[in-house]
Amino acid sequence: MEFKLHGVRGSIPVPSKEALKYGGNTTCIEISNASFQLIIDLGSGFQNVKIRKNIPKFIVFSHFHHDHTQGLPFNSAVFDPDNQFHISSALLNRKEIIKTLKNSFSPPAFPLDIMENNLNFNIMNFDTFKAAAIDFFTIEKITLCHPGGSFGYKISSNKKSIVYALDHEFGLDKDIDNSLLKIASNSDVVIWDGMYTMQEIKDKKGWGHSSIEDGVIFHKKSKVKKLIISHHAPERSDKDLDSMSKTILPKGVFFAKENQKIKLT
Repeated sequence: MEFKLHGVRGSIPVPSKEALKYGGNTTCIEISNASFQLIIDLGSGFQNVKIRKNIPKFIVFSHFHHDHTQGLPFNSAVFDPDNQFHISSALLNRKEIIKTLKNSFSPPAFPLDIMENNLNFNIMNFDTFKAAAIDFFTIEKITLCHPGGSFGYKISSNKKSIVYALDHEFGLDKDIDNSLLKIASNSDVVIWDGMYTMQEIKDKKGWGHSSIEDGVIFHKKSKVKKLIISHHAPERSDKDLDSMSKTILPKGVFFAKENQKIKLT
């Protein structure tokens, strides 16, 4: 199993020369092996995902804020009649997902109604999605702290596991934090929300994001092999991230980079 980061930025895309090293596209991660392809969240980075033929393709949303959905219409593979995508979210049921995506991607919010007569999208309740994926991977939902709600996921296949925990505010709810810690403990990779620094987050309580320093603490407590800090603030430059990488991040903790691919063996 391997994963690739196609979008690592939070809130809005950043088309700037100051963000070339780490990347400016919003959140999108691809997890795959020879038998399946799973994409978590469809930020603007989804435009760069190479959709593979002749294997099952799965999409799961953590939640439906614009920076996690805005890339959906901009990968031409979703309109190829030879492709079918099994789509779900632990946050909403099937009817709610269809309604939410239709509202986002139809007039007046979008020029075309991409949901109308679209047979490529097999939208499912989460339990049905989970059952459909069982021959390829297991997926476990994780409640997160974020305005409007959000879910993380633990993906496991061939004794390897990845925990996706973006758009979570660490420290807001001890029970949720303890549950996340329990499910993430000893996993291979945790993808962590590091939108803010500890100093910045003081004025942003309730905004639904964690700090870089929180990620360092979580890495130590959870004993995960790698913790990758993503959802970078739009104003965070390559220079800023390079500097913090040297001064804040211990061994085993990294800043996410667009197009970064990691193989779990």
